[in-house]
Amino acid sequence: MGRTNPRQKILDEYIEGLKNKEIEYVPRGENEHPINWSKYDEAQVNELRDMLVHIRDVVDVAVMRLDLEETKAERGRPPYPAGDLAKGILLQQYFEVPNRVAAGFVDLFKEKLGIESSYSYKTLERAYDDPHVIMILREVFKMTQEPVRDEEKNFAPDGTGIPTALSVNWARDSEDNEKKYEFLSMIAMMGASHHLISAVEFPDNPAAHESPYFEPLLKGTDTSYTSIGKVSGDAAYLSRDNCDLVESLGGTPRFYPKEGITLKMRGSSGAWTDMLLDFIDDPQQWLRDYHSRSNAESVFSAFKRKFLAPLRKFLHLRRKAEAFTRVCDYNLRRLAQLRRLKNIKVPWLLN
Repeated sequence: MGRTNPRQKILDEYIEGLKNKEIEYVPRGENEHPINWSKYDEAQVNELRDMLVHIRDVVDVAVMRLDLEETKAERGRPPYPAGDLAKGILLQQYFEVPNRVAAGFVDLFKEKLGIESSYSYKTLERAYDDPHVIMILREVFKMTQEPVRDEEKNFAPDGTGIPTALSVNWARDSEDNEKKYEFLSMIAMMGASHHLISAVEFPDNPAAHESPYFEPLLKGTDTSYTSIGKVSGDAAYLSRDNCDLVESLGGTPRFYPKEGITLKMRGSSGAWTDMLLDFIDDPQQWLRDYHSRSNAESVFSAFKRKFLAPLRKFLHLRRKAEAFTRVCDYNLRRLAQLRRLKNIKVPWLLN
């Protein structure tokens, strides 16, 4: 027996129209947010200086907030301060250099970074699984959300792979089941306006589906931001549960529809049906809301243009810490740009 609900028939026709490109998204004008090229040049010229200051200050404040007590060695040389080690690996990943070169960079920039004394490349290598260093990095990541926590409202999830070898490329090899294991999987939630990474997960399985990670990503974002507005995602995130979760946090879901779905709530709070009815009522406005995720997608593009080198760590936990450090660096670099481009205030900068 065929479907008799007229709205369901319209939904089916619209989804078919999307598939056949009979319904095309009409984007807004390209000059809606013109670039201030003078400020852009200023941000580019001052990037290295700004990064050194941001790394120094954010780590110093993170250490104070965590009130970490340094462990005293019973014998041998006293351990290096965890804050100094955190600064070292943030510096290393920013420059994308191996351990020995990074140790030289630490020595070169130690006064600027507020590092007490130089340390060996082996000390730097071991820092990637130092629990105090990892705690500091997590606090640093949370602190990078603070400057825009009241301004960013719209978010989008997406996944990618970070290469662990020079011979692979995610755009080319992501569908190759064997080569997938030469990437570290990264699934992130990203702000659509300021292009910061608000939450991130690194699944152990490079072939893992993205949708199960949506809940921890969105809940993690919710703890860092004042409010959740629109949350848009591709068809991989389309589910009644995900729609309910977005609505429960005060947001509006926009997940790309696919063939065979129905308007029936089937236990949903109604967010699922409301989303699809909004699509029927005004497809162009719905697609405009959905395509805000294009701004979030540009985060991965910027991330990969900055971090061209493959991950170097062999041990899995260190490799995850290496990738997470790059995420922290990406956010710090983006904040340095926003501070000059949009006069965003960074509260933890000490001067």
